[in-house]
Amino acid sequence: MMTGRLRISPFSLRDTLESGQFFRFTRFDDSYLVQTHGRMFSLRQHEQTLFFAGVEEDFVRRFFRLDESLDAILKEIDQDPMIHQAIRRYRGLRLIRQDPWECLISYLCSSAKAIPHIRFLVEGLCRLSGKKIHFGHYIGYKFPEPSCLKTSHGLEEVGAGFRAAYLAKAGGCIDRDQLLSLKDLPYRQARERLTGLAGVGKKVADCTLLYSLDFLEAFPIDTWIKKGLKEVYFRGKRVGEKELETFVSGHFGPLAGYAQLYLYQYWRHHLIRP
Repeated sequence: MMTGRLRISPFSLRDTLESGQFFRFTRFDDSYLVQTHGRMFSLRQHEQTLFFAGVEEDFVRRFFRLDESLDAILKEIDQDPMIHQAIRRYRGLRLIRQDPWECLISYLCSSAKAIPHIRFLVEGLCRLSGKKIHFGHYIGYKFPEPSCLKTSHGLEEVGAGFRAAYLAKAGGCIDRDQLLSLKDLPYRQARERLTGLAGVGKKVADCTLLYSLDFLEAFPIDTWIKKGLKEVYFRGKRVGEKELETFVSGHFGPLAGYAQLYLYQYWRHHLIRP
């Protein structure tokens, strides 16, 4: 089995995996078992060293965006006392570069669901694929390809509910190559393409663009973020979604997605209650 280690600073494996941006992992004490891109592998961090097994170093570097200078990114988005506090508390939190198809379907499952429920539903979908993957004595399932979701048959049995129709339509309307082709478009146009799919609103589209397609200006606005922005930056004033989008784009700039990640992590643990 492939094993290796990387010295990374700043990096927090725990904060990164448990920040709500990615769902297919299991924690075992100080290590994690991760499933993505049709493979299963383990990760463990000790101080500034990341240990990995079952995956190549190049994959780890790409998955955790280790090609980017996090210090430079954080300096760019450190625009006010609130984001400064979030950065100080969670420095080392990184965006994960996910598979676009897995990301889109995972966030289609997220509507009106808490994170544990999303993870349960996503694992149920993966079992539908029937394609097992192994890591030692652990058995997992590959993420279903679009062809597996073209009908809602079996989706309701795993708890998809009203999402079953959206998942089936996504399986029949778009595939991984088409998602990857969105990277050639400007951000607004790429988001418009995604929101044209059944069940895909701005939040799901922005999550897909930010977490899998390298649109770092995307700033997903969910319940936590909306409430936090209103309370912290607008002092409780009633503001619409368009005004919020205009503010974050101007305030945090082309790396606004990183600011969203830090604010979301900080607010849901320390400050904001929906």
